Amino acid sequence: MRNPVSRMSTPTSAVSGAAVASVARAMRVLKAFADHPGGIALTRLSGELGYGKASLSKIMSTMEREGFVRRDGAGHFHLSWHLLALAFGHAQRVGISGVCMPVLQSLADETDELVQLAVIEGDHVLFVAKAEGPGHSLRLLPLVGVVAPTHATASGKVWLASLPDARALDVLRRQGLARVTSRTITSRARLLAELRSVRRDGYAITDGELDEGGRAIAAPIVHRGRVVDGGRDRASSLVELAVAAPIVHRGRVVGAIAVSGPSSRLPLPRLKRLAPRVQRAARELEALWPHEVTARDFGLGVRPPNGDGRPARRHA
Repeated sequence: MRNPVSRMSTPTSAVSGAAVASVARAMRVLKAFADHPGGIALTRLSGELGYGKASLSKIMSTMEREGFVRRDGAGHFHLSWHLLALAFGHAQRVGISGVCMPVLQSLADETDELVQLAVIEGDHVLFVAKAEGPGHSLRLLPLVGVVAPTHATASGKVWLASLPDARALDVLRRQGLARVTSRTITSRARLLAELRSVRRDGYAITDGELDEGGRAIAAPIVHRGRVVDGGRDRASSLVELAVAAPIVHRGRVVGAIAVSGPSSRLPLPRLKRLAPRVQRAARELEALWPHEVTARDFGLGVRPPNGDGRPARRHA
């Protein structure tokens, strides 16, 4: 006698596979709407995605029935507010820290190093969250809750690089260029030259400038509002935000994500190879970032540097 369980296993697996494929197609449809804020017709969407009109029509009808898209009088489809309500409701329940932590932890697990998130408050870079990889007993201590010297951190450099030179110099004049280690950059001319490289590359590196024997790489988190280009305001596009464009052309830097560790584990070639991955994490955070974020949103106050420019709590 045949085993009824074994008889049913093949069609069940086939149905499961088909269901997953359907979900994947629906997700691609949702992502396609990001490039069409004014809506899109079924025929055009079919051409862009390469789906047959009949199968795509079924997907759109299901999504419309469930409230994720709506159809206007001209027959164009638009994303509905239902999707945003779900996202905002989730963000409100878990808080900005809970929203950001999966991105930080994924990068920490992949690099097996310390990953830190910083926000910009006024003229200061404040570290507000961290994640650590699973290995290595020797690590740099995090700077969470500390305002570190802007000129001596990779996160500070990516913010300074987003400013016009005159504005960056004004910040540096007020904050000073304290020598934290023997490798700290204390020359304004040398720092400005490095900021030009940061603007070009879209990331910053520090090499023993905050901690003797430590290195870090940071990428900027850029606000998705309006950007300034040649003195003219214009809306930033998703295409711009999807590539590591020069920082100065991408908008207002509101934070940074950084990977740091001992120099022995982070030689400069490895740091540069990590740059695209760190930039991708920054873009993931950009997609989640509310309009305004402060340290208080992470449950933190501000601990300024000591008078000599050293952070109140140093890395090990």
